Amino acid sequence: MQFLKRLWKRHVTGQPDRYQAYVSLPTRDDHLPFGEVHDHIEELEHVFEGRLDVYARLGGIAVTTDPVPADQFDRDAFEAALDRLEDCYADTHSLVRLEKWRPSKDRLVKSFVIVPVKPLFPREEPDDAPRVRSAAD
Repeated sequence: MQFLKRLWKRHVTGQPDRYQAYVSLPTRDDHLPFGEVHDHIEELEHVFEGRLDVYARLGGIAVTTDPVPADQFDRDAFEAALDRLEDCYADTHSLVRLEKWRPSKDRLVKSFVIVPVKPLFPREEPDDAPRVRSAAD
């Protein structure tokens, strides 16, 4: 019966019982000062009502939150925090957002994984950069 209830909540109503997030904050290469990282952590702390842990990682910081009841989760504030985070990394990274639904102790949890990722190729070339010519030229 719980399985059917979770399927109903997920596919029909789109309403989980709880929300949680994992956010990676790269700090390497001097592209985001620690003060800005701290501001983003405070913002997430406000959205998740202080229910988060901060971990030092090689080249960055990771924030994981505890599941927060759906009636206490402010989705608009969370999206606004992610928009500001995306703006901070706009010059060097793309913000990847993954959403996953998970069952947890007879509840349905919607998890967000947010990771800034460096692009494989530079976004734009400088005008004075040398061009590679093909053999046909």
